[in-house]
Amino acid sequence: MSTSDGSVVSVTKVGDNGPPDQRWNLVLMGDGYQSGQLDQFHTDASTFCTAFFATKPFDALRTAINVFRVDVSSTDSGADDPTSCGGQNVGSGDVKATYFDSTFCYDGKIRRLLSCKTDTARAVADDKTPHYDQILVIVNSATYGGSGGPVGTTSTGDSNWPTIAIHEMGHSAFGLADEYEYYSGCDSGETNRNTHDSTEPTQPNVTVNKDAATLKWKDLTTTAQIPTSTNGDCSKCDPRSTSPVAAGTVGAFEGAHYFHCGAYRPEWDCIMRTRTPPFCAVCRDVISRKLTPYSPSSIGDAGASDYPSSDSSSSDDSSSSSDSSSSDDSSSSDSSSSDDSSSSSSDSSSSDDSSSSDDSSSSDDSSSSDDSSSSDDSSSSDDSSTRKRR
Repeated sequence: MSTSDGSVVSVTKVGDNGPPDQRWNLVLMGDGYQSGQLDQFHTDASTFCTAFFATKPFDALRTAINVFRVDVSSTDSGADDPTSCGGQNVGSGDVKATYFDSTFCYDGKIRRLLSCKTDTARAVADDKTPHYDQILVIVNSATYGGSGGPVGTTSTGDSNWPTIAIHEMGHSAFGLADEYEYYSGCDSGETNRNTHDSTEPTQPNVTVNKDAATLKWKDLTTTAQIPTSTNGDCSKCDPRSTSPVAAGTVGAFEGAHYFHCGAYRPEWDCIMRTRTPPFCAVCRDVISRKLTPYSPSSIGDAGASDYPSSDSSSSDDSSSSSDSSSSDDSSSSDSSSSDDSSSSSSDSSSSDDSSSSDDSSSSDDSSSSDDSSSSDDSSSSDDSSTRKRR
């Protein structure tokens, strides 16, 4: 559908930690919320913020971050859910008239790959919050799904959906790769994910390098054993459910970037691999390096209020707070960047993938498709080392 199927209602700065031109600005937008459901969107946005600021390293960097909530009403509730996806009749067949036209099976292959018209989302952000750094579209649907890309997307169809959304922002905002070792799923029967090729991934949290002296995260390793774990049977995912070394060990664990073997991740677990653990130390370091320059102590300003702020809404035809600069350079190409691994989908967005559960043959489970947005141009990569900017 299109923007004729709804309207932008208002903008509210729900997390006020300083001037937008000196902070990292996160914009939350809703899709598939009818006008009478906007209170639910407010609740969902608040739920996300609570989880977001409780997650390391965002908890320690919250004064570097502003949060804007953009209320958008849609004609219908929910999202499109095609009946046929990836050659299977798995969807409900729903066709919904929503402002951002969110749809499951966005790549035509995996139902849980939920995305929206990212150019529309960026146009709204350009108009209403022109200092934005990252957009997250929260879709009012009970069906599990999400994606990364220049605009992160998540449904509310899982009890752990805020963590899924944070995972997707790992791709969109910080250029992190998926650390799990499958494409369709460990039990999907896929045969083309056995061994990663020799090409070094561009993302900072996965590698094909086994040399401890040149490992891209060598300054953070806590063990001399590199590789730290290996998969004895490259025809399938590593069957072990627990780490062979102490939790928090930073090394090189085989099975990453959608392949059973030949690619390595920094820790046994991470939000970029499963939905429950925190970010690994390498991912935390990447995030911290990007956000720290926006903190009051780095800038030398007098300080900032903490999340949440008192709501200060602006009407549809006015931008929130004093934003007046041009849009963030994260509004590069409309589609998320494609995965650099083989058999990557032509679509862009990364599927919501964050579970490493072996139950992945079903289309809407927590296993993920080929994520594309994890490549480094999918991050809203304005370089935090330069002050704003636009």
